[in-house]
Amino acid sequence: MSMMLGTPMRRMLALLVFVNVFVYALVWFSLDASYRQFQERAAITSRNTNRLVSQSIAGDLNRIDLALQTVVDEVKRQKTLGRGLLPGQEMNEFLTRLRSRLPMADSVRITNGQGEIIAGSGGVPPGNTVVDRDYFVHLRDDPKAGMAVSQPVLGRISGKWVVIFSRRLETPDGRFDGVVNAPVTIDWFEQKFGDLEVGPNGVVVMRGDASRDFDILARFPHADLIGQTKVSATFRSMIAANPQGGTYEARAGGDNVQRIFSYQPIAGYPLVTLVGLATEDYFTEWWREAGKVVLLAAVFSAVTILGGMGMLRAWRSLELRTAELARSNADLEQFAYVASHDLQSPLRNIGSYSQLLARRYKGKLDDDADEFITYIVDGVQHMSEMITDLLDYARVSTLPLQPVPVDLTRTADNVLHLLDGAITAAGATIQIGPLPVVLADFHQMESVFQNLMENALTYRRTETPLRIEVTATEIEDGFWRMAVHDNGIGIDPQYHDKIFVIFQRLEPNKFPKGTGIGLALCRRILHRFGGHIWAESKVGEGTTFFFTLRGSTREITV
Repeated sequence: MSMMLGTPMRRMLALLVFVNVFVYALVWFSLDASYRQFQERAAITSRNTNRLVSQSIAGDLNRIDLALQTVVDEVKRQKTLGRGLLPGQEMNEFLTRLRSRLPMADSVRITNGQGEIIAGSGGVPPGNTVVDRDYFVHLRDDPKAGMAVSQPVLGRISGKWVVIFSRRLETPDGRFDGVVNAPVTIDWFEQKFGDLEVGPNGVVVMRGDASRDFDILARFPHADLIGQTKVSATFRSMIAANPQGGTYEARAGGDNVQRIFSYQPIAGYPLVTLVGLATEDYFTEWWREAGKVVLLAAVFSAVTILGGMGMLRAWRSLELRTAELARSNADLEQFAYVASHDLQSPLRNIGSYSQLLARRYKGKLDDDADEFITYIVDGVQHMSEMITDLLDYARVSTLPLQPVPVDLTRTADNVLHLLDGAITAAGATIQIGPLPVVLADFHQMESVFQNLMENALTYRRTETPLRIEVTATEIEDGFWRMAVHDNGIGIDPQYHDKIFVIFQRLEPNKFPKGTGIGLALCRRILHRFGGHIWAESKVGEGTTFFFTLRGSTREITV
């Protein structure tokens, strides 16, 4: 009897141990995957924020440099005419006017070759010299130096901590003749950084580059670290390997806080910006989720220890929750489809009555009324187009995924026939090379080609005849890479990712046609069939959209 009881008990114990180990393994992998997602989200946020910071500071420094060069050119012009500098009061007024256009600069000043300040915005107290400043020595000793960026220093006139931007002045025969400089307070940089959302323990830092040993010029939140060159070994190795920018995780050298950092050089200047998001800030939500999951796992273990029936009930509950989540996801996609579809009916009524108003009362009311009615008609038409495109976007995921051989040559020819009127109106020349047979859906591939060609027809240069070329190249693992190239207006590289986000459009005022869904739809279709899409472009030189799909070795069934 004991032998009979012993065997089932051992089996139950083994089953309970196996189930518990399996559950905790699932919890571990789930939390690990979730952690990586949070980590990647933090890295993306850090990169995007840093890109904004770097571009903003670069724009301000460009304005400062332009002002400094203006002073250099004016001084050179005066000396070339043999007049020397403008009289003191006139030069001070000239610099004061220039300074009024530079809200970031504390002042604009000129020194002679001996470092004595001889002119400045708002006037200059006598007896001030900069002969011992690092930027003065650098510009004096290097005739080829561009704009010099000083170390953080305490201003002798303002009494504030500043970073001084300066350029060299020369005599007509090329000898050193002083500098023109514009100090910017560190408070100004830190106030600019303070407008960013980086969390309670986040940080924004501007440092010098490797040539300056990464000295801190400004930091938010403020700390007594200005001028410090202490950085983590991770940062030094990262910037040595990838000087154009990158993301890493490390403890900050200044306050020993663990952060996800993104660094970005400021183009044209010996400066680097860093944006760090503290893990304790960014992962607070993850810790809450992790705590809930771990608690559930502990409760699950307790239930399994109490008895096999409890274990079965808990397991069944987990299966039901998983199924409910799948149904919920399916319901969300169906909701997006149905909601978009049902919006068309009231919108058609609005469109019909607004068009009726336009026809019946045009010219009978005042000009404002006619204009308002036109706005309504145009808005309804645009909204209708957006809903139609949104329906297409939602329908992509609701259709069954059944890849079949698709002849892209036939697909492209069908699209050319559909767009024949637009192509003729644009005076465009279309050249289509040999295209492969791929595994996809014929109608969805028509949609991809139609959207890419309509983009080329829309964003063209009016002064140059439009030319569109479609080619294909076989790449590794049975995939093909297709290219749709045009000679249109081109796209700034910084927007190459943004254009694939739904409802994102470039220059909507200049090119009002379109809803901003086309490229997002292309990406969604191609991802469903295991492909990718991306853009390569230069402003004014045209754009090439590349996409990949797996080739088919099967014959096409007609």
